[in-house]
This record gives sequence, C-alpha cells and structure tokens, in this order.
Amino acid sequence: MIKDIYKLMLIYGFKPDHKLNQNFIIDNNIIKKVIETLKINKEETILEIGPGLGFLTKELLTSCKKVIAIEKDPLMIEILKKEINTDNLEIINSNFLNVDLSKLKFDKIAGFIPYSISLKIMEKILATKPACLVVQREFAEKLAAFEGFSNYVAITALVQNYSEIKIIKNIGKGSFFPKPKVESAIISIIPNNKINNLNYNLFVKNIFRYGNKDIKNSLKHASVENKDIVDLTKLNKISEKMDFKKVKQLSVPELEAIFKVIKK
Repeated sequence: MIKDIYKLMLIYGFKPDHKLNQNFIIDNNIIKKVIETLKINKEETILEIGPGLGFLTKELLTSCKKVIAIEKDPLMIEILKKEINTDNLEIINSNFLNVDLSKLKFDKIAGFIPYSISLKIMEKILATKPACLVVQREFAEKLAAFEGFSNYVAITALVQNYSEIKIIKNIGKGSFFPKPKVESAIISIIPNNKINNLNYNLFVKNIFRYGNKDIKNSLKHASVENKDIVDLTKLNKISEKMDFKKVKQLSVPELEAIFKVIKK
C-alpha cells in the first residue's frame, strides 16, 4: 500500500497535509478488521468519514450497496473520482461537522477520523447508527473508561449512555504513512436505541466541568449553564447513595437517574 501512496503522490503532485490530519493507512489487515467489525451486508449504505485516498472506500464498496464518502480536501475528492469509477459511490465535499446527517440515508458509519476533531465527531454521531472508527488510542481508552478513573470524562458518559463501546484492536504508528505521533485503535460503537436528549447531554457536559466535586456542589457551580435544564430545588431528591459521590465517580446509570429526578 505504501507503493500505491507514492504512486498517487507522483501522479497528483501532493504530500500528506499535516494540518488536515492526513496519515494514510498502509496496513490492509487494519482495513479488513474494520470491514469485519462492521458486519456489512450487500443491502447497506455506509457513511465514510474522511476517505482520503480511498483505500477503505474500495473495500467497503465490495461489501455494501453504496458508500457516501464525506471528504474535506478537494484534492482527495479529485483522486477519489478518478481512481474509483463506480456509480455506488457518492462523494460529498465538506467538513463532516458541517453535514446535516438527517438528510442522508445510511445504515452504518466507518472511517479513519481526524484525531483533532474526534470529540466533535463523537458528539455528532451520538445515538445515530452503528460505527467502526479508527481513533487515537488515548481517545479510545477515554471512551471505554470506567467511572472513578482519571480518563472518565463527559464524552465517556455520553457515548456509554447511548451505545455499547468496545476497543477492537490497538494499532501501532507504523501502520500509517507518514507515521503519526500517537498510537491508534479500532473502536466499535453499537447504539442502544435511546433517543438523543440534548438537554441531558448539556447537563452531563456542564457537571463534568466540576468533575472532582460531589454532585450537589457540581450542580451549584454549573447552575448558570444548567438554569434551563434542571431544577436545583429538587437536589434533596437525589439518592443518598449518590449524594456525596464526586461526579467522576458516578456511573452512567447513576447520572441518568439524577437527571431524571432534577430535570425541569
């Protein structure tokens, strides 16, 4: 695969753009693992985030009905159109964060996502469709963290509230060209059919800003941000079992239970 990248670089006259997080996969086994994890059938449409040179795209196209690829870099768009000549590939030239997913029909999500915007991407795809993504290893471990651990943060609680998250495989730096500064991981996200509750999401984000305080103190400190979301006069209704726990010690079910008690 590295030879394919060199060839494309010569033909199209480009170098990987660090600002666009362009570290291209050169290990076909990783691509196969993503495909295997997604469990695609021939009738499904796959939404691909950041197809780049299209190595994953080509494999997806052999397994599914259609791929909708969202790519920000116009040069990558040009390469995809010239190198992959098929009617079942739809390419959208846009920043993924600016795309209205409600206007697209797809069954699953795949991609080697830009590490610099991983958090925003995860927030965008909450409670949508099953996904298999390659992310920074540290971020993957954060998503799969347990309450009480230092890397248990707001996005951990949100992702785990709406889905089952698994780390499928860790990936070394040598699987990419150029080599990134960090290690990566394949993650699987399976939604649990809960409806995305924007007020709950804001509640979680706000209290985790004071994650080392107990829940009542955290709520008081975040009172301005939460004023339209929760009713602080209901604090006495919070279970004594959770009353003195720090926010970061509260499990996902406990966070949801607290919100149900004090929400407006």
